[in-house]
Amino acid sequence: MSVSDAQRALVLDALVDPKPFYGEGVHEFPAQQLFLFASRQTPVCVNLSKDGASSDELEKLASVCQAATFGRNQVDVLDESYRKAGKLDCGDFSLGLEIVASGLLDKVHDALFGWEAREREIQAELYKLNVYRTGSFFKAHKDTPRGTNMFGSLVLTFATPHEGGQLALRHDGHEQIHDTSATQYHSDHQVSWVAFFSDVEHEVLPVTSGHRVTLTYNLYFRTATEPRVRPKKSDALVQAFKTLLADKTFMPDGGRLGFGLKHQYPFPSDGNDSGFLKETGNSLKGMDSALFNAIEAAGLAPQLRLWYKLDGDGSQYLLPYIWEALDDQIEDVDGYDMPKKHQITAGYEDDEDDPKFKNFVWMVSRNSNTSVPSQYVHYGNEASIEYLYGDLVLVADVPHAHERLST
Repeated sequence: MSVSDAQRALVLDALVDPKPFYGEGVHEFPAQQLFLFASRQTPVCVNLSKDGASSDELEKLASVCQAATFGRNQVDVLDESYRKAGKLDCGDFSLGLEIVASGLLDKVHDALFGWEAREREIQAELYKLNVYRTGSFFKAHKDTPRGTNMFGSLVLTFATPHEGGQLALRHDGHEQIHDTSATQYHSDHQVSWVAFFSDVEHEVLPVTSGHRVTLTYNLYFRTATEPRVRPKKSDALVQAFKTLLADKTFMPDGGRLGFGLKHQYPFPSDGNDSGFLKETGNSLKGMDSALFNAIEAAGLAPQLRLWYKLDGDGSQYLLPYIWEALDDQIEDVDGYDMPKKHQITAGYEDDEDDPKFKNFVWMVSRNSNTSVPSQYVHYGNEASIEYLYGDLVLVADVPHAHERLST
């Protein structure tokens, strides 16, 4: 396949400019919206504005909280060696913050998607309130998406006196520390906010004194059928693809390009396809969205696919759906269980010189950030449940050089 290191570098160099995986700031609410009423056990009323509550009042709030759990393998787990904090579920408290009318949700949108050429319709759903006392913490973790259109979280931290409790955000080798204990507030009615994508690893460092009080919202795309972003023609990534397509030495006989994705995406837990690839295509984040849109703007047709590699003969496939076993029981997944028209590398019984096995190139290395399991019944001495995993990737077909250069 005729793709040189220099040609591949054109795309990789244009991908160096990272897209945001988080946004942060401070936001002011009307004073009356910062009064919290907790109804679990003993009723509590707390003013969450700066210096609005005494230490005793905040401790009373902490005392009516339940121990906070966390998600592990789709199950809520209580383990205070991993997370030590208090929580109130939505039904246990009332707080009249208007994050839409006050303009906060617009700030969140601009922080995460402001680089795009059009607005995304997003919405926030209140999740829970947490209180971190002295000694509380939450070790590094990623959020469990609560729906295929959930893309992130918004965390508000109130200006209650506390030290420590910094929120460390980590993604793709980058780290950002959101330190609310050091926030400079210009009004008693401001709160700190931070929004980040669901696949961003985050950690609440130990609170060393005081009470850290937070309110968390889940962030969702409002619809899954929005029009795609059209990047500027001068965009460096668009220009990189256009330069390659104008080069007659680049894939002169045509072929297919593959791209690993930077972000992780939710998938149906029951293995039911139900439009998974289409919905995910409308919910791409950060650099994945930029890559998809740039390929499209350059005149190609980007598509999401699931990459499978069979253990038996090492053959690889790109499927436009989640694989599903056709037979009730199979010994091992092999080439007979996969559609040949989607095969991209040769297996033991295939002709390695077949041109169809020589026209695929990874421009951005594949990864397993989103690995979708398919369950099947394996038979041997005993029947057992096994899994075949498909990695979510982006692909694009490249026309023959004479075809693309003649238009």
